[in-house]
Amino acid sequence: MFKFFLKVILAFFLGGVWYYIDQSNLVAIAVVLAIFVFLILVVKPIKFQSPKKREEFIQKMREKRERLMAIELKQKEEIERAKKLNRLKREQHMEVHRESFNSKFKE
Repeated sequence: MFKFFLKVILAFFLGGVWYYIDQSNLVAIAVVLAIFVFLILVVKPIKFQSPKKREEFIQKMREKRERLMAIELKQKEEIERAKKLNRLKREQHMEVHRESFNSKFKE
């Protein structure tokens, strides 16, 4: 928090110095300069990412995607197995009803 206040003070100090040095006495230019300097001081620079960390991240993403694909494949297999089981049960049920229906009409 202390660094933040130092950045604010430095930015507005530079704006004040500009106002003092500039002979046109335009306050707007000094304020814009102060805000611009403040934004430059506050914005964090882009950090260099090492190739090793980048490769580790890419590898983690690949592994995660492979796990999700494996889970999805297992779910599809379970759904197919359940459909097949339901179809077999339905066929058995129909066969029982057919036999009872045919036995009634044979008599």
